[in-house]
Amino acid sequence: MDTYPRVVAFAQTVVGKMLLLVVFAAGLSFHTDNWVQLTACLTLLTYLPQYRGLLVVLATFAMLYLADWPLATLPRAIPQQQGALYYKPLMVAVVLVCFGVYYTLVTNNRDRWYAKRPVRNLLVAYLLLLMAAAELPLSSPLAVYCWGFLMVLGKYLWFFNYSLLDRQAKDTPHLALQTGFYAPFWGSSATPFPKGAGYLRKIEAKTPEQLAITQLKGVKLLYWALLLGLFEKVVKQFFYGSADPDQDFLGLLYSLHIPSFAAVLYDGTGHTFSCSMNWLALIANFFSRLLWISVWGHGIIACCRMAGYNALRNTYRPLQSASIAEFWNRFYYYFKELLVDNFFYPAFLRFFKKWPRVRMLFATLAAAGFGNVLYHFLRDPGIIAAEGFWPALWSFRVYMFYGLVLGLAIGISQLYEKKSRKNRSWFRKNIATPVYVVGFYCILSIFDSSARDLSLSDHFIFFLKLFNIYLS
Repeated sequence: MDTYPRVVAFAQTVVGKMLLLVVFAAGLSFHTDNWVQLTACLTLLTYLPQYRGLLVVLATFAMLYLADWPLATLPRAIPQQQGALYYKPLMVAVVLVCFGVYYTLVTNNRDRWYAKRPVRNLLVAYLLLLMAAAELPLSSPLAVYCWGFLMVLGKYLWFFNYSLLDRQAKDTPHLALQTGFYAPFWGSSATPFPKGAGYLRKIEAKTPEQLAITQLKGVKLLYWALLLGLFEKVVKQFFYGSADPDQDFLGLLYSLHIPSFAAVLYDGTGHTFSCSMNWLALIANFFSRLLWISVWGHGIIACCRMAGYNALRNTYRPLQSASIAEFWNRFYYYFKELLVDNFFYPAFLRFFKKWPRVRMLFATLAAAGFGNVLYHFLRDPGIIAAEGFWPALWSFRVYMFYGLVLGLAIGISQLYEKKSRKNRSWFRKNIATPVYVVGFYCILSIFDSSARDLSLSDHFIFFLKLFNIYLS
């Protein structure tokens, strides 16, 4: 639609904008429960694009308020009767003010030690605060306030890092306007969607024609997400069957009745499921997750495009990946970008400048390995509160292994697979290589778990069961 001049011209009129909003709201009602609030925010941004920066800020905080400020939940180990503090806007304000002070110090004192590596310093400070808070008795009032601060800061952490990275860019807006991009109203995880304020300024629609094209792309992406969501339900019903007969809208469809991946992974005896059933559970789980993250990411980016930002998709044709590194880029683009901006470039620009191959491998390990593990470890501070810092770190060893293998695989892929692309046959390019790449990630997903109740040996035992090797 966005390539037809007449459609683009109509989308710039008052009636055309209203029609776009109605069509988008209709699709959004099938995608999320808060579609009314989202539509109201998008309506203001559509008709008042000249105030987009301020409106994004207001929309973001309005959505937080309407959702009862759910930026952080209590660690379960803390008595619940002391937990009302976590949902109050006061704690959000405290975190934002503290970062504002740090940001001002960094930008105004560039020669000071804390301004030379501000992202590293913020991450180190957060880790030290987690260590200190983990030593406090959970029943003490001080622990309640400390964990309240840390839980909210953890939700904002990577958004703050992008502000620090963009602090010297010419197009970076004032910090007060950047708060609209911290957990923005169109949605995100702890990973910023899509990146920081500097990037959003670059992709912002600056003319009525650009806005119309961007919004048409948003409508297309939303309805593509709805189609993928329907396909996801069909696939899951085919894999697992329907637990609720009332939800079985495809009653005549044959089901494989595959057990869940958790069931085969936690199989204590090791002989409950056959080798083929273990494979089916692994493959079904991998493709179900691939569909879910596609639908989830498409919905967020569709709303972002309707707000006037022509953002790239989060997931884009991962099954066509020609290498292990390319799949990582296509599967979860904005998480990959977070790791690249915060870990890859700093390592690449500082270390092993005289050894290009070592330099590339080290920087890749810093991002896909160390940065990946650190991100997921910091994502669950409630576990640190319950177990203590060092026990929680040790219980995370399965994902540490996953990050190490993933970093090595991506690094080797970047070093060697580009050379072999030139002479590939059609079969190898379109069939063999994608199967090999997807197969690698499917098997590696055995260890892609941030759960703490199974050891690394338990995951290896399941890996061996795939090849009919059972350890008693």
